[in-house]
Amino acid sequence: RHAIETALGGRLEDHYKVFGPPVAAASIAQVHKAEVVDHDGRTQSVAVKVLRPGVERRFKADLDSCYFVARQVERFHPPSRRLMPVAVVDTLKRTTELEMDLRLEAAAISEMAENIVGDEGFRVPNVDWKRTSRRILTLDWIDGTPIADTAALDARGLDKKELGLIVI
Repeated sequence: RHAIETALGGRLEDHYKVFGPPVAAASIAQVHKAEVVDHDGRTQSVAVKVLRPGVERRFKADLDSCYFVARQVERFHPPSRRLMPVAVVDTLKRTTELEMDLRLEAAAISEMAENIVGDEGFRVPNVDWKRTSRRILTLDWIDGTPIADTAALDARGLDKKELGLIVI
């Protein structure tokens, strides 16, 4: 609640009609199923990805430790200098900074959606830019079946060979 209200302003209820518990979680964020009212007054299910509180601070501390180790390796183990440990940590730092700005993920999703317009059997969720910020990403909720759940795929009557070709 606090993360959303801080990132989007106002109260959680100003943005989401219904906001459910986490349905998926990873090290830097968790995803919630929610409902919004669209501009036509219809209720629509959405997925809301929320960065974990304090994740940037934890990553900074971890990166500081990595820099310390990398500098020590470069200083005291000359053969390892060719591996450029500090440069590796620099790359990791840039990558994590990009990962923690959900607007960049939203832009990549939007670009992918534009690139596949008209492609059969493939759908990319729409980004809800009104409810997206650096720490919050809101997009269409898409129900699906895990590809590893072959029994469920069979129960849905899906051709697994054709599905495999679409995925590839």
